[in-house]
Amino acid sequence: MKKNVLSLSMMLLSLFTFTQTMAQSSSFEEITLSKNSYNNGSDFSGGFTSGGAFFTNMFDTTFGPYWEGFAISNMSDDSTKGYSNQYSAIAGNKRVDGNNYAIMYDNGIIRLSAAQKTKPIIGFYITNTTYAYYDMKEGSSFSKKFGGTSGNDSDYFRVVISAWKNGGNPADTTISYYLADYRFTDNSKDYIVKNWEWVNLAAFGIVDSFAFYFESSDTGSFGINTPQYMCMDLFNGRMVGLQSIAKNEGIKLYPNPATHNVTVATASDINLVEIYTLSGQLVQTETERTFDISGLTSGVYIAKVYGKDAASFVRFVKE
Repeated sequence: MKKNVLSLSMMLLSLFTFTQTMAQSSSFEEITLSKNSYNNGSDFSGGFTSGGAFFTNMFDTTFGPYWEGFAISNMSDDSTKGYSNQYSAIAGNKRVDGNNYAIMYDNGIIRLSAAQKTKPIIGFYITNTTYAYYDMKEGSSFSKKFGGTSGNDSDYFRVVISAWKNGGNPADTTISYYLADYRFTDNSKDYIVKNWEWVNLAAFGIVDSFAFYFESSDTGSFGINTPQYMCMDLFNGRMVGLQSIAKNEGIKLYPNPATHNVTVATASDINLVEIYTLSGQLVQTETERTFDISGLTSGVYIAKVYGKDAASFVRFVKE
């Protein structure tokens, strides 16, 4: 009984610490928007400040209105296809937090305030825009249907994240996150992200700024054909899944507690399992239902189990 009480105490302390480190997050709620609208930087301000971070924007009218970098939106049209709906998230009315979220087009930079440079940025939430989602799912006059006619084409669309530290030196790593992935031998595992998903940035450590750009299997004479957009929310915000672990249904890990091997028990297919500490650090990645955790130190962990269209969180104990 004493061991269980100690584990619970450790978990609560870690969750408290995690929440405390998330105090200065970018939710974009400071930016005033009318209902069902957006701000694409047409005021030539050069970007947006939220939660101690500056999100760059470039707006130009030389050849007609053009923008790149970050815009802010609260639009929720998840059905209208094409460029005219470039400011909506495919997640529709589902929100991570509040009403506003950011949209990045082409490439973008996030510059951190002095306060944000003193500890690692934990991560952010990401999803596709409605425009990009349907272009990948169905194809258009500009971009191909992912998977091709046969469904066997190994297509992908990903955002690549890099960072700088110490006044301009590159960070030791980069992170790629797949907004769509059709590279699986089993086509039933192919996916295009449709919900808000967590991207962990803790591996970068303490940095000054982040940069984002896209890569795709669908390219042509002028570069990437896939609409180069992503949606972002709660940059350096709390990992919402940690708040609702007890509500998770349909997925279990056994045995729990465990010493060596654990198995994910679910009737659904799984694409990936990520193991996180309660502070949000990614410590292990697996692609099989049964895997070895003997390399982990004793304590409480979170398993993020990716299915075809969503991810679930399960808490377990490593003895």
